[in-house]
Amino acid sequence: MDLVLQVLSHPLIYTLPVLMPIAKVIPIVLIVGVMACGNKLRRAFNGYVALLHLAFAFFQNMAVTDKYGLAIASGNLALILVVALAWIWEVFAERNDLTPRQRPLWAWWVAPLAALALLAPIDAKTNAPDFSPLVLLANESGLTYCMMTPVILSVLNLFYPTVNLAVLRVSSFVGIIFALINVTMWFVVMPSGWWMGVLHIPLLVISVCAFVIAQHKLCDGGADAQLT
Repeated sequence: MDLVLQVLSHPLIYTLPVLMPIAKVIPIVLIVGVMACGNKLRRAFNGYVALLHLAFAFFQNMAVTDKYGLAIASGNLALILVVALAWIWEVFAERNDLTPRQRPLWAWWVAPLAALALLAPIDAKTNAPDFSPLVLLANESGLTYCMMTPVILSVLNLFYPTVNLAVLRVSSFVGIIFALINVTMWFVVMPSGWWMGVLHIPLLVISVCAFVIAQHKLCDGGADAQLT
């Protein structure tokens, strides 16, 4: 556990702080673009998500530590790499139909949870809430798997059922695994970091919802029809 905590506290992906605000702006621009322009930006959205997961897999799970030297959280790497491969397939398959459409008001329940995850108002040193504008703009959430997954799944939830159901199931299932581990960690094992646990609630709730609706569509035969 000590090794994993050291890796996740100082991963290679955080070594370039200049990328952190950029990594927040890009998904916002892409999501707004997809909502407005639909499939014209589908490949850009899919490609960014695929590249982001490759970065998560290899650079968020590796660190050069004083105690262990180069350390790799290989279990995390393997799980996220599976998700990355699913999104790489989607880049070429283009099964996500992101045609703009009217959505009922209730469907936007994912938006505040996704916003909480993307903004991630937390002081990284103390794990205390921090809503200062500088933290909201420049923290590392845009380069963090657990914060970006609810954002990505929120988009798929809003366009359901015309999405790649296989990618939705894989992404949400892995999201549930990481959410349960982190919620247990921050609420049970290390309750002093309870606010970090709160910030993982969007990952848990949205991942469970996405997995349930994907499985429901599978039971209706939707996934089989999509994969033919």
